[in-house]
Amino acid sequence: MAPSRHAARRFLIGLVALVAVLFAFYIAFNANQAKLPWQRPPVAKAAFTDIGQLQVGSEVRQNGVKVGTVSAIDLVNGDPVVSMELYGGVPMNRDGYAGIYDQSTLAQKFVELRPGTPASGPLGDAVLPVAQTESTHDLVQVLDVFDPATRRALGNALRQLGTGLAGYGPGLHEFVSTAPADLDNLGAISTTLTNDRTDLPKLLRTTDRLATRFAGREQQWTELLHQTDETLRALGVDDSAPLAATLNKLPPTLRAARGALDAANQPLADVATATGRLRSGAGSLGRATPDLRGVFREAPDPLAKVPGVADDVKPAADDLTHTLSDARPFVPRLGDGLASAAPPMRVIAPFAQDIGTFFTDIGTLSSSHDGWEHRFRIMMAMPSLTSLQELPVKDTANPYPVPGQPYRQRDPNGALVPGR
Repeated sequence: MAPSRHAARRFLIGLVALVAVLFAFYIAFNANQAKLPWQRPPVAKAAFTDIGQLQVGSEVRQNGVKVGTVSAIDLVNGDPVVSMELYGGVPMNRDGYAGIYDQSTLAQKFVELRPGTPASGPLGDAVLPVAQTESTHDLVQVLDVFDPATRRALGNALRQLGTGLAGYGPGLHEFVSTAPADLDNLGAISTTLTNDRTDLPKLLRTTDRLATRFAGREQQWTELLHQTDETLRALGVDDSAPLAATLNKLPPTLRAARGALDAANQPLADVATATGRLRSGAGSLGRATPDLRGVFREAPDPLAKVPGVADDVKPAADDLTHTLSDARPFVPRLGDGLASAAPPMRVIAPFAQDIGTFFTDIGTLSSSHDGWEHRFRIMMAMPSLTSLQELPVKDTANPYPVPGQPYRQRDPNGALVPGR
């Protein structure tokens, strides 16, 4: 059955409407690129030494405003030549400029154009030379100024920094949120760091040595930081009211503690002196330890005999106890007698040698000798006139000699020796 004219007309109207909608979408798509389908935009070409991550379809801007897109990239005589479609009749002169800049930190690029002056004439189909273009500057090229060892160390530091920041998003967010207040003091911090008294190189060397001490102890430091965080959170409980009360009481407490510490100076000095003496005694004890060890080794045998000796001594000790008990009343009188005898004994003491010699001579004179009999007689004898005439005119013997002198005034035969 053939379609009716009414149905055919409706089909034709719908087809025309569909084509119109598709055409409108096509126009809208191309209008987003500032050109119409039947328009052929002007093309500008520029030569570069390095285009980096620039791709076909990348934006072309002038003073930050999009004025075209990259339509093609060709390699001519070893240099990349970028073709750019320009919208809205943007002029491009022979003394113009083209540079490849970074659009984002993800290495996305765009081309920045400067049209130049009309006096130089339009660029047309010519190519901007490399002298009037600026190639891309990637971070890799910036890092090329460092030697391989420095680049490896920098890469290692960035990897460790990324690993360290992993999982600390909330803390990093808090740091960024408080950064404006911290940055207010950045000038003072910079001035302090550049001060000669700061000695920044020495501080960095010390920090490097300190960082090497952390190697292999990352887990312990992580636990310590967690515990520190818990401690600080505990201090901040109840809006830090307990901490504020503690700080209010801190000044008098510190003053009292200072007084106590001042009072402890003298005892501590005494302790230091005692410690010094104790150190000397400890050194002596250490030196005597080998001898003491020898005594302990040899002591068991003599000590084993002590019980027997003590048993033998016990009867004599009991008798001595009774003797001392009986002598107790006599001791005070003996003390009085010795005290009374002290004055005459001080007078007689210088003649102790002479008295001893006298009694020795008496004993020798009165003792009997083996093989013959000796009788000691005392008799009075009057000297005769003849004997008196034989006496020396002057006897030099001292009638009152000092202690110890009488016997030194005679020779071994008993005769007086004058002048001695």
